[in-house]
Amino acid sequence: MKNNFEALYQRHTELKARFQTAKAANDAEAMEQVRAERKALEESIEAEGSAFARIYDLYESAKDRGNEHIDICECYDYRDEGSLITCLRELGIEAFTFSSRWSSAVESAWTFTKLGCTLMGMVEINSQTTNWDGDGYEKCHAYLFKIQ
Repeated sequence: MKNNFEALYQRHTELKARFQTAKAANDAEAMEQVRAERKALEESIEAEGSAFARIYDLYESAKDRGNEHIDICECYDYRDEGSLITCLRELGIEAFTFSSRWSSAVESAWTFTKLGCTLMGMVEINSQTTNWDGDGYEKCHAYLFKIQ
């Protein structure tokens, strides 16, 4: 199974822009139309399965924050690293960052390497936390893994 995340993301971005335009024009009918289209898009993503939907959420978050790769941080809800890596492979994801601050983060990173991922080094990414002035994101450090 391969992903079509970029096309979905572009569609989502287009809908956001259309909604903002309709909102600025106080066009309730257009806003409702966009809401209906967004709901249909979200349902089509969910229809691909929970793993696809979760990885898409990570993709969308990375794109919104200006990151090159999806980032696995404190907010992922997988039961184990093995299912996460299997899903990433199945969806054609070639690399990811891992910025967890959990006390067991090093153990997870070790598990990623045992699952066939290669630690490429460390990178600086945009975290999920916005700057205090709301303009951009705070930087954080992350491991960069390549998926083999």
